[in-house]
Amino acid sequence: MRFYLSSSVCFPVCTQFISRSCWMRIMTVFYGKLAKYYDLIYDLKDYKAEADKIHQIVQEYKTSQGNALLDTACGTGSHLIHLKERYNITGLDVSKEMIEIARARLPGIELIHESMTTMNLGKKFDVITCLFGSITYLTTIEELSHAINAFSKHLVPGGVVLIEPLFTKETVHHGSTGISCVDRPEVKLARVNTSTIEGDIAYLNFHFLLATEKGVEHFVDPSPMGIFSRATFMSLMKGNGLTPRLLEPCLSRESLFLGVQN
Repeated sequence: MRFYLSSSVCFPVCTQFISRSCWMRIMTVFYGKLAKYYDLIYDLKDYKAEADKIHQIVQEYKTSQGNALLDTACGTGSHLIHLKERYNITGLDVSKEMIEIARARLPGIELIHESMTTMNLGKKFDVITCLFGSITYLTTIEELSHAINAFSKHLVPGGVVLIEPLFTKETVHHGSTGISCVDRPEVKLARVNTSTIEGDIAYLNFHFLLATEKGVEHFVDPSPMGIFSRATFMSLMKGNGLTPRLLEPCLSRESLFLGVQN
């Protein structure tokens, strides 16, 4: 039994009975509340260096002639800001609040409120990215398969997809801890976590303390994450018409899966 808290309520939840759709509704509300603080939490992340590395990888493996790039789970657009000088960019995210922030940062850029598992955009791209562990928010093989299938369907021949999981079955650790702090005059934010593993799901168990002029609020994000093996990623990519490669270490995580559209 776990306990999940908002700023005003605490309620017990038996995790095995919570559906994915229910978690998505909870997380939509949760990240709607914290979206404007997202970039403060990751203020030290070097998005420019990662964008440069992405371009280097794309140049090495892509054989298509275009430069259309789709960043799925683009968040507030921090990678896109550094990719737009080299590519004709499009962003996509399941969070409406994140997309709204990205639109303010990237005027004139097409930014789509949609899920990577169900997207049907009616056009294809030379590069598709799914970075910073976003793919790991998918908790079942079925969801992962839908996402990789959607990536493949939206790639031109010779195009590439880059998938960066938070971890794989080979690298995930039970009991890992973390802390991030934001100390600004107008806001104080602390995020701490200890991860636990239950079957093929890793719960990151983030606790947030947010202090503003309105008071102090406490939020809990269980962050259920799918644990998939490297072989699973490679098999699903190959089964969807992609030639897969595992690049490691790469970017901010241990692994980066690259697929070239046949």
